[in-house]
Amino acid sequence: EAKKPEILTLGEPETYPTPDLEVDPDDVEKLDLPRIDITTEEGKVIDSKDYYVQSVISVSGCDAAYVLKDCKAGVRVRGNSTATAPKKPYRIKFETKQTMLGLNGGEAFKSWCLMADYFDASMLRTWATFNFADVLLKNKYYSSDCTPVEVYVNGEYMGVYLLCEQTQINNDRVDIYEKADNETSVEIGYLMIGQGGRSDEPESIVVYPEITVYDRNGDSMHFSGMNFALSGDGYTEEQKAYVVKYTSAVFKVVAAALYEDKYYNLDREGNMTLRPHSELKGMTKQERQIDTIDKVFCIESAVRMCILDEIAKNLDAMTFNMYVDLSPSGDGRLTLAAPWDFDFAMGNTGYATTHSTSGFYATNLSYSEGMRTNLWYVMLGSIDWFEDMIKEQWQANYPKLQEVAMETLYMTYRYADAYNRDWAKWGAAANRSLIHHHCVADLQRFTCHADNGVFLNDWLIRRLKWLNRYWGDGSDSEDITTTPLSLDLTKQENFSYFKDFKRCDVSVTSNGLKATALQADKFDPYFTFDLSGTPNVMYGENYPILEIEYMLPTDNTWTDAYACEFFLCAGSVTTFTSDAMIPGVDLGKADGQWHTLRVDLSKSGCWDGEIYAIRLDFFSVGAFGDSIYIKNITLKSN
Repeated sequence: EAKKPEILTLGEPETYPTPDLEVDPDDVEKLDLPRIDITTEEGKVIDSKDYYVQSVISVSGCDAAYVLKDCKAGVRVRGNSTATAPKKPYRIKFETKQTMLGLNGGEAFKSWCLMADYFDASMLRTWATFNFADVLLKNKYYSSDCTPVEVYVNGEYMGVYLLCEQTQINNDRVDIYEKADNETSVEIGYLMIGQGGRSDEPESIVVYPEITVYDRNGDSMHFSGMNFALSGDGYTEEQKAYVVKYTSAVFKVVAAALYEDKYYNLDREGNMTLRPHSELKGMTKQERQIDTIDKVFCIESAVRMCILDEIAKNLDAMTFNMYVDLSPSGDGRLTLAAPWDFDFAMGNTGYATTHSTSGFYATNLSYSEGMRTNLWYVMLGSIDWFEDMIKEQWQANYPKLQEVAMETLYMTYRYADAYNRDWAKWGAAANRSLIHHHCVADLQRFTCHADNGVFLNDWLIRRLKWLNRYWGDGSDSEDITTTPLSLDLTKQENFSYFKDFKRCDVSVTSNGLKATALQADKFDPYFTFDLSGTPNVMYGENYPILEIEYMLPTDNTWTDAYACEFFLCAGSVTTFTSDAMIPGVDLGKADGQWHTLRVDLSKSGCWDGEIYAIRLDFFSVGAFGDSIYIKNITLKSN
């Protein structure tokens, strides 16, 4: 009988103290950022991704050990959408290897990056991602080190940038076999940089999974071609074809094990062969799946990276990076690592699926301007043993993840002067030329950098707590309130919960909130009950019951029974839509008596996750000029 494989364990659990979640800005020491000066040859402008401008680079405002003076380097524009912004991101390539501000243990490299974070008005989302990765990947899988700096080009102030490492094959970065110049062997290391829908990179390849995947909700989607670019240059067509063939086959091996209970070996030519049953004899289905998959795909890296992407709700999760070492000394396993591109994450999008702090994103086929999630997470996220591995890592690291989230607030206050200088240079979020589908109204309203830092900190704390409900030990249960929310609408202070009055007049009276239907040319009067600003996060599944104490005055003119309807915003539903509503709720006739309307919002099928708002169309059936008085609105659990 074949020996059963050991079930994977993902590192020793560690114990961390619970972080202090209270931060007083006045108690945070104010510091200056290091300064990087780029001086180009003959004052040339750096405006192209296609060529490097010869420059000298100096680093100052830091420990003496990290100071650089006029080091020769080429500098070019880098990035894709960010390269179109006024504040350009840069790629630096020194003539000789240099250490930069002690990053990566002080190792010296030629290539470094300056991330502009123009579309992220907090300028902290990528920083937070790399620090979350530092906790989760634990030096087992590569993630860039980073630090914020202020950059000047030819003496002109350019703002706050994030200095980080170039994702590349290197003994001290992605440590796999690095091909030599003009090497033609196909048995080398390959680092694949996710490209989403782009195929314009010089070393572009297309991997063909050709599999149908199923998410935790049971939704399915077929994946065909996926675009990547190989890190480095000078690859032969044979090398490209080899890694495409092997990678495509790995996708099929994993899908067959998960969905078909079929198990395959892969040789280094990428040919799938059915594994002899004797190798799997005596194993449970879970053990067969783990044994087969982990031979060609590094499960542990997927567990750790899945947690990272699920925290961040990264819109560009499909542009993931992975690598494989197919050299004779390599392990031949596809490995997920090297996280990148997180400016449109952590609530910085206009899509319900990514803006909300609740709901699973990375492990679902969530729609956000196309299908943009990582199919590895979708495939594995609905598998019990994979989620058990996630829970083990989550519970071991949760306090440390909370510390990273809180550190975003310290960063906001610690470097406030530098971040404010950047805002003075480039303007607040509302003034930046944000890509249309990433515009977020509740972020664009902020008028200072600190507001963005506070928003990000709050978003992350809420996100971590939501995930801890499913992956953790319930240590945050006291933060998920089920205390009824009851508003006395005869009191003016509770009027602040209501907004967006359309085709109606609304005021507070001694009888409560009075709403009168107006605008005779178009009916459908309504107003919004906004719950996004409640002191504690409220979840629809904990508050299924809405009660309204109301009265229809006898001087109303409608003689039949009145009706109203409710539009709901919670969880992944962040805009009012006919798919998330309760229509035709009977209010009765205008009898001048007080009544209590009780509505079970859970019957809508969309009342779960964090609660944002309820729109009350108070007369879907009624008459112009008629009124309703509402004395009390209550949300409760039963």
